[in-house]
Amino acid sequence: MKWKILIFVPVACLALWAFQAGAEMTPGTGIVHSKHDMNMVSNPDTQNRVCAFCHTPHHALDDMQADYLPLWSHELTTLTYGHYETVTFDGRGDLSVDRLTGPSRLCMSCHDGAVAVDQHYGIPGSDVRPGDWWGDIGVGAAGDLTNDHPIGFNYTYVAGEDLEIKPASTPVSNPKIDTIEDLLYDDDGDGTATVMTCSSCHDVHNTDANDDYFLINYQMDSIFCITCHDK
Repeated sequence: MKWKILIFVPVACLALWAFQAGAEMTPGTGIVHSKHDMNMVSNPDTQNRVCAFCHTPHHALDDMQADYLPLWSHELTTLTYGHYETVTFDGRGDLSVDRLTGPSRLCMSCHDGAVAVDQHYGIPGSDVRPGDWWGDIGVGAAGDLTNDHPIGFNYTYVAGEDLEIKPASTPVSNPKIDTIEDLLYDDDGDGTATVMTCSSCHDVHNTDANDDYFLINYQMDSIFCITCHDK
C-alpha cells in the first residue's frame, strides 16, 4: 500500500502542476505565463523577469519617431508599412502620417517579423518570428499590413462617413471600458481620443477574461467585431 501511495503522490502533484500551468494560460490571468510571457514562449530572461522584455525602470529607450514609449526596453521596428486599403474603407484618405502612432509601434517591435521577440535590455536576441500566416505572429512581416485590420486612422472621421460604424460614444460591453472612445488613442494630446491602434482591439497584458487572443471582447457571436461595427 505504501508504494502505491508514494507513486500516487508525485503523479497527483504533476497533474496538479499541469492543471495550474494550463489555468494560468487562460484569458484574464495576467501577463505571467501568458503568450506574452517570453519566458514561456521564447528564450527566457536570465532572471526570469517578465515585464523586462518590454519595460525597464531605468535607461529606457528613446526614439524620436515614437510618441508613446512607456519606459520601453525593446528594440523598435524600423520598417515602413503598407496599410490596408480598399474602396469600402472610408478612412483610406484620412490615415495619420504615422500609421504606427501610439502603442502600435510597440506591438510591431515583436510582430514585425524582423526584430527578435526575445530582444530586451540591450540583449540582441535571436528568436525572430517572420511568418505571416494562420497561427504565425509576424503580422507586419516585411512592412506589410495590407492584409490586416487598418490602424492609424481617425475613427471619429470614419464613423461620421460610414453608418455601419458605431459612434465613439457607444458603450462597450466590458466592465473596464465605458465607450469606444476609451479604446482609441489621443495622438495630438488635446484630450480627445480618436485614433484606432493595435490596442484598440487587443489587451496585451491579458487582464480581460475574454479570449485567448488578448481581445477586449468575446469572439462568440462576433461580439468582438460588433463592438464597433453595426451589422
